[in-house]
Amino acid sequence: MGGKLLSVFCCALIINFSVLAQNISEEGKEPVFKPVEITYDFGTIGENDGIAEHIFKFTNTGTAPLVIKQVTADCGCTNPEWSQKPVEPGKEGIIILAYNPKGRLGPINKSAVVYTNENNGFMRHKLTIIGNVVEKPSDPAVALFKVSNGMGVETKNLVFKSFNRLTINKAATYIKNYNRETVYFSWENVPDYISITMPDSLKAEWPSEIVFSIDGTKTTEKRGRITEKCTWVVKNNQGKILGSEQFLLTVNYLDDFSKMTPLQTVSAPALEIKNTLVDFGSFKKGSFGGGTAKKTIILTNTGKSDLVIHSMNGEDERVHLPDLKGKTLKAGESLTVQATIKTKELDTEKLDTEIYIVCNDPKGPVRRIKVSAGVI
Repeated sequence: MGGKLLSVFCCALIINFSVLAQNISEEGKEPVFKPVEITYDFGTIGENDGIAEHIFKFTNTGTAPLVIKQVTADCGCTNPEWSQKPVEPGKEGIIILAYNPKGRLGPINKSAVVYTNENNGFMRHKLTIIGNVVEKPSDPAVALFKVSNGMGVETKNLVFKSFNRLTINKAATYIKNYNRETVYFSWENVPDYISITMPDSLKAEWPSEIVFSIDGTKTTEKRGRITEKCTWVVKNNQGKILGSEQFLLTVNYLDDFSKMTPLQTVSAPALEIKNTLVDFGSFKKGSFGGGTAKKTIILTNTGKSDLVIHSMNGEDERVHLPDLKGKTLKAGESLTVQATIKTKELDTEKLDTEIYIVCNDPKGPVRRIKVSAGVI
């Protein structure tokens, strides 16, 4: 396939081709330019993806050598260069059309005209590239992706650090498509007060972001530390499910303390936790059986009105706690809570987590207890 032809459009369409050439065909014989395709669709490409190119292959199906006399772009702002060697009958040649998308958002529809020595040099053929240029997001340098089902996800556990019932509260995570094809997304089990913003599809190697929004005005009846589970389904363009992931959205839904009067503040409940560090000690590898280990946590209402525990739950499922949702402690009343772990669930991985208590104590509505257990 000899040399190379490069023709640059004034609109950044570049033509490279390598063909065999000669000036005239043998008497009584004719060359025939037979391209594999005359149009190529780049699909959606990113503005910052760099030059996109496609190789148009052709075959000389005639009986004489084929000469590519000239290739011109539809804006014709530069002269092309090419090899003068011919394409013999039955042999292949190539023409490469390349497009620089930088600074050119929107549809692509560019053509090149190929002049050959067919029909005594009066034959011409049109090759076209089409597509669409969009603004590709930058690959976030801060994201460390965990790959599953071909999709990289920064995190699937999102905690809303603060929550306001009067506004839309947001949390986000980065994603990236590591599949070799465009993938398409859908969601299941999404409550009506949660909305999800992300692309409907994602091109191969493209990053993006998922933004989860909770409408605080629709959650006024909720109390406690609540985790919602939303299911993300990934499909290919034939609709085949490539996999699914479960995203956990954790929110501390608190009482509205903004309307409390000074008298109500003085008379409010107050939670005291006797032991905020719970250490189960260390367990020897290989000694795990069906036993359990227990630790006591004492909660006391040192305030002047009823203390309501909206929730008490651990971040690690290996820590087992009683259901205290709605439990009320009178002023001065204490409650002994047993935190339990099953030794067989530790396996070889140590425990290092926290228990969260959400209550109606205006000075400390969210409380944390550190929990640990070692493996030696």
